[in-house]
Amino acid sequence: MILTIVGRELRGGLVTPLLWVLLGAGQVVLAWVFLKVVDDFSGLGADERVASLSQELALNLFSIAAVIAMLAAPLIAMRMLSAEFRDGTYDLIGAAPVHLYAVVLGKFLGVAALLTPLCLLPAANLTLLLGVADLDPGLFAAATLGLWLAGLMFGAIGLYAASLSAQPGAAVLAAFGLLLLFSVIGRAQDLSLPGLSLFAWLAWNEHLLWFLLGAVRVSDVAYFLLFTGLFLALTHRRLANRRLA
Repeated sequence: MILTIVGRELRGGLVTPLLWVLLGAGQVVLAWVFLKVVDDFSGLGADERVASLSQELALNLFSIAAVIAMLAAPLIAMRMLSAEFRDGTYDLIGAAPVHLYAVVLGKFLGVAALLTPLCLLPAANLTLLLGVADLDPGLFAAATLGLWLAGLMFGAIGLYAASLSAQPGAAVLAAFGLLLLFSVIGRAQDLSLPGLSLFAWLAWNEHLLWFLLGAVRVSDVAYFLLFTGLFLALTHRRLANRRLA
């Protein structure tokens, strides 16, 4: 049943223009960043370069891709629950003898599958430098993994927000609010007050940074998986309450 739901969400996502618009717009932005980084790096002398080309590309290209994925996830997730609430199609699923965990997991895997091409766009741009520049494939593999894990977390947050309202616009705003909170909460450590290290730990960008530096740490992988699981559990609880209502 899970695969049936995943297939349904994939077909629905591929036949609508939203995904293709996001991919096209994302590629335009990433191509511009890619060309700018390469151009700026080429214009520097050997003694002026503070980092390798691989490091510059990882920090700039993948960080921008993370922002694009953060903006795209709520838009992709809203149609999987919020739009179905509005149109009444979710009632058919809710009335079917299907476990809620299968519904949540199927829709989440659908979101993840649709977000994966966005997460692979930076690596696709880097293929233009194959055989031309001396790149670090291990660094880019770590950065791609970190970006994909961040995308999973964004998708879970978007799915939870979509379960809160039958108005897609309100669901998107709620998701953006949550994602913005997880983006800026690390700034609290700048206040230099005791006990604020927790806020830095809660910020997703603090964990993604290590992947962009080429370090795959268990603690960072656990962070993304923990919050992905947490928001999927919250989505399950929200749908369970809706079924009882």
